[in-house]
Amino acid sequence: MQRFHVVDEAAVILRSRGVYRQAKVFLRGEGVYAAHGGGFVRLYKGGGTSVPALSWDDVEIGNGGAETLTADAQGRLTIVAATFTRHLEVGK
Repeated sequence: MQRFHVVDEAAVILRSRGVYRQAKVFLRGEGVYAAHGGGFVRLYKGGGTSVPALSWDDVEIGNGGAETLTADAQGRLTIVAATFTRHLEVGK
């Protein structure tokens, strides 16, 4: 079973009937979710969510660019971790 894990320093702005609120961002596998009520809503590209009456305006991961938001073929937001390569110079 995959569980929800909070993304530290990440936030999303949710909008419902003209009211905006800031929520925490969670991951479940590679899927991106927002805390909503007593549960979670899935985020989709273009501002959609798994709740038709709720949309998102902006999302910030806030980790210095180590992860990037993308969308899968169904439009579900996912987070992809950046790959860093370190070159070591031997003998210096």
